[in-house]
Amino acid sequence: MVNLNTNFIAGASTHVVGGSLFGQSAEVRFTPHAYDWNYGDGGTQSTAVSGARWDALGFREFSATPTSHIYASEGSFTTSVSVRYGVEYRVGGGAWIPVSGEVSSSATTTVVIVDGADTVLAARDCTNSRSSQSCN
Repeated sequence: MVNLNTNFIAGASTHVVGGSLFGQSAEVRFTPHAYDWNYGDGGTQSTAVSGARWDALGFREFSATPTSHIYASEGSFTTSVSVRYGVEYRVGGGAWIPVSGEVSSSATTTVVIVDGADTVLAARDCTNSRSSQSCN
């Protein structure tokens, strides 16, 4: 909705990829560190959180969240998020060893349709009785 917070959520989590190296088990662990949001209307932001549903945050719908964005006009906007991961590895079940720097992974883009809305106050439910003057 125009001029209301649109809440965004990325589905990234820590994950481990396993394999073998010189006959020993080897693992690489990727941990999300940052999320780079592009809202498609020129707005961008980086957050340390992936976002969550309003009810999971204990917020009312359309409340501001760390990942929300307000669109100022109607339209169709292509949005994206790039997740920056910290990387660690271990061989043979040993201790995790950090790798300097980060790696990024971009999620599939999503098109957001932003529309306006009008509110109408009525004395009663107008679903079944549109002919009443108070329901027009």
